[in-house]
Amino acid sequence: MAQFSDSANRDAAADASQLLARIGYVALALATPSALALSSRAIFLLFPIGVALLLVAAALDPAAGLFARLRWVFAAPAGLAPLALVAWAALSLLWSPFPSSGAQLLLKLVGTTLATTLVVASAREHIRATDLYLFPIGVALTMATIFCVWLAGRHGSAVDAGRIEVGGVAIAVLLYPALGGLISRGRNGYARALTMLALAYVFAIGSAATAAALLVGFTVLGFAIADIRRTARELSWLSAGLTATFPLVLAIASAATRFAVNAKLTDLPPPYSTLAAATKLVLHDKARLITGHGLDAVARGLEAGWLPAAAPRSAAVEIWYDLGVVGALAAAAAIWLGFRAVGGVAPRLAPYLAAALACDVTFAFLSESFADMTWVTLLAISAVAVGAAARSQYHTTRPSAAHLAQL
Repeated sequence: MAQFSDSANRDAAADASQLLARIGYVALALATPSALALSSRAIFLLFPIGVALLLVAAALDPAAGLFARLRWVFAAPAGLAPLALVAWAALSLLWSPFPSSGAQLLLKLVGTTLATTLVVASAREHIRATDLYLFPIGVALTMATIFCVWLAGRHGSAVDAGRIEVGGVAIAVLLYPALGGLISRGRNGYARALTMLALAYVFAIGSAATAAALLVGFTVLGFAIADIRRTARELSWLSAGLTATFPLVLAIASAATRFAVNAKLTDLPPPYSTLAAATKLVLHDKARLITGHGLDAVARGLEAGWLPAAAPRSAAVEIWYDLGVVGALAAAAAIWLGFRAVGGVAPRLAPYLAAALACDVTFAFLSESFADMTWVTLLAISAVAVGAAARSQYHTTRPSAAHLAQL
């Protein structure tokens, strides 16, 4: 009788865990991205709910060796580089002109990262296909929501155009993990249809940065399918090199553009004036190139009017202006290790993960900011989607949860 009772309790716990996990994935995959087109605050309500449900589900039916996985995540080189970046960002608060807001931003970034790592590391060894399909369905639902918002605007309703652009960013960030999930289950036709729809939507929205990020990911996907190891190796050097030499790239690009157009870039419309402002912002104080101005200096400086209004709020500019060469080298190391780690993922999923990383790095250079927690939260959902895709593979050797949590 006791054995039967223990077995029944375990089954009940497993059933409850699966139900809570399903609701959590619904919140992250379906509700959160589509809500972005309607509200700027919905994501910050739905994401914690989804994460909490997944963590409770993992606690009800725990995976073996969770603490060993987490210890391995943070002890390996791919985990130490981000830890070094976080430590330097925390130290930069000592000389930041905005220590209070910088500390709040650091807590948000660290909290989101830790929560995502816990979700991926504690996921069940076998994730159901029905949970996996929620992520591509979520991308399609986001497109449908954007269309409804656009249609409402055409019929006279008050519509915030910025919501549609943010929805486009959500499509680009979440597309490649969703495609990887479909391909891992052999749903090639659905993957092609979702790709064509995403390309059409992003180009119709008209955001140059979003279109560029999506196309970079698409180009990387083609190379990665042909040779994933060589593609990941070359992307690791290219992305890390651009991050580490970003001020030099800005100076060369600014000088070459000024020579080509034969005019002062500050007198021209974007992107010329934006390039000039970014160059001046990063290079105007040579002494601070080493230490940076302190975390959150770009975002708060622009809001306070201390910095040129034309200056871009991209993650690459933030890293160099806020954290200097020390932070940039730590970020370059993290990017290098991230692309190198793609080789340890299941072969069917690896090309889509490489495309997702390339897309996200492009966003970091062109438009998206670490001070924008909406983008950071989308990256977290993307990571959960990658974990779900990797744990749902059949007839393959699955990557360890610890390896996925590192990514």
